[in-house]
Amino acid sequence: MEPKSRRCIALTFDDGPSPYTLQILQILKKFQIKATFFVTGESLSLHPEILQSVVLDGHTVGNHTLNHPDITKISQDDLHREIHSLNIAIKKIIQQDVKIFRPPYGAITKETYRAVYEIGLFPVLWNLDTNDWDLSQTEPIEDRVMRGLKEHNIILMHDGGGPREQTVKALPGIIKSLKQKGYEFVTIPDYFHYVYNRRI
Repeated sequence: MEPKSRRCIALTFDDGPSPYTLQILQILKKFQIKATFFVTGESLSLHPEILQSVVLDGHTVGNHTLNHPDITKISQDDLHREIHSLNIAIKKIIQQDVKIFRPPYGAITKETYRAVYEIGLFPVLWNLDTNDWDLSQTEPIEDRVMRGLKEHNIILMHDGGGPREQTVKALPGIIKSLKQKGYEFVTIPDYFHYVYNRRI
């Protein structure tokens, strides 16, 4: 099968790890799919053992900065500290180098993109935002996903940074609906390989 013939879904979760991460891991294990978790230093310091569970289950870990700043509004030195400090903390826990990075709020410029890339990380955004963090929205999260679907999708969800019961509750239905539509669930590195024939 040629890469571009696949219809790929990359489920991504930001702002963890947290106790919600463990619930999400159980759901992912039930459906036998892999996802990508972009962790922050603040959450990692509280729940380092949960990150070990993420890796033991075969998921991919990405850097989401130490303190979740808008990287377009901080100095280059601060940006390097935000990324390097978290890389070190992650590797100490999981004995793996981090290869991917997600800027908080999706805020990135050509200059900060280049700076992140030069550090050795590949910046990753998304093309389907569930807005699951916004508890004021009345439209079900699953409906937001189905409405926004494209041929290939990097879906943004959250497993930390606030109450995530709605995300956990919606996830099984989202996965079932996407499976019924024939999507293949992949991690971010596999997504870029299958969709863009690019190794990261």
